[in-house]
Order: sequence, then C-alpha cells, then structure tokens
Amino acid sequence: MLNLQRVRRGVFVTLLFAVTAAPAYAAEPLTLFLLKMLRDQIASAAIESAVNSASRPAAPPPVAPALAGVHGVDEEQLRGLIDAGFVHLTAVQRAEVYASLTRMLADPKNALARPLIIEQLAQQASAVRGAHEQLALLSESQKRAIVADARAEYERLRPEERDQLLQLLQSRVAPIPRDLNDRMLAAFSAPVQQ
Repeated sequence: MLNLQRVRRGVFVTLLFAVTAAPAYAAEPLTLFLLKMLRDQIASAAIESAVNSASRPAAPPPVAPALAGVHGVDEEQLRGLIDAGFVHLTAVQRAEVYASLTRMLADPKNALARPLIIEQLAQQASAVRGAHEQLALLSESQKRAIVADARAEYERLRPEERDQLLQLLQSRVAPIPRDLNDRMLAAFSAPVQQ
C-alpha cells in the first residue's frame, strides 16, 4: 500500500502543477504530460513493489498506536482528510488508503516522522482536491479535446504500456473526475489503429 500511496502522491502533485500551470485551452500539452506522468508512475510502482516484497520481514514486529506522538490529530480527522481530499477514489479505495496510512504511522521506524507524514498527507489531499476541482471545471469541448489528444498519445505507446494505463484508469486511482476517467477509458478501450 505504501507503493500505491507514493504513486498517488506523485500523480496528485504532478497533476496539480499541470492543471494550475497550463491554461485550460492547452489540452494537448496537458494530455501529453498526464500520460507521461501516469506511465512513469506505473513503472516506478512496479519496481518499488518488487523491492518491497523482496525485503519484507517474515513476521511483523508489534506496532505502536498509529497516532502516538501526534498531537491534535485523531482518527476521525484522518478519515475526514482522506475523504475530503481524495474525492476521486471510491469508499473502498479511501479505506485502503486509511489502512495503509495507519500501518505506516504505526511502524516504530516512522515514530519521529509521524507529524511530517500527516502534514504531507494534508498537503497532498489539498492538492488533489484542487486539481480535481480544476479539471471538473473544464467545458465539454475541452474534455473532448483532452480525450482525443490522450487517445492519440495512447496509440503511440507500446502494448504493455497501454495495458498498464488501462489498468490505472480501471482502478480509478488517477486524480481526475470520474466522467473524464470514463471517457478516457472508453477511448483507450477502443481498438488501436495500426
């Protein structure tokens, strides 16, 4: 889950910069940037997952309470932060993020970093929500242009990269509005023209 969280964090921050820095009419550069970023995140996630699974200890040590040493934050606030910030995720996915976060916070190796982890989560949640809201404000024609540009770039990808991108959209972890996710998924699912 830590791997998925890092992927989400990278996607969210990159998307925020892309949305706030690029004008809404510049659909093609934004689309190219989003696709490249998603492809890079998929590759990084696969590598990190392999490394993490290889270095995982046989039996986990006993864990400390997740929020020990973090003042002014309770479990309900963490849940609220995740629910409000990661609106593009389903309830089950948000529950997975929460479970992963509490495991990370409960790890004794992260005891000193707990406040920083929560602060970064808050920043990520804010950035993702802002990016999501910016994308939701796009007009129908802008969304169609983004999907058309994304499809053109999708066709240039290698088959295994296409599959990974489809899986990412199917899992609904990309911080984009559901309607845009569904449109891109439909466009990518159509047969590729050779």
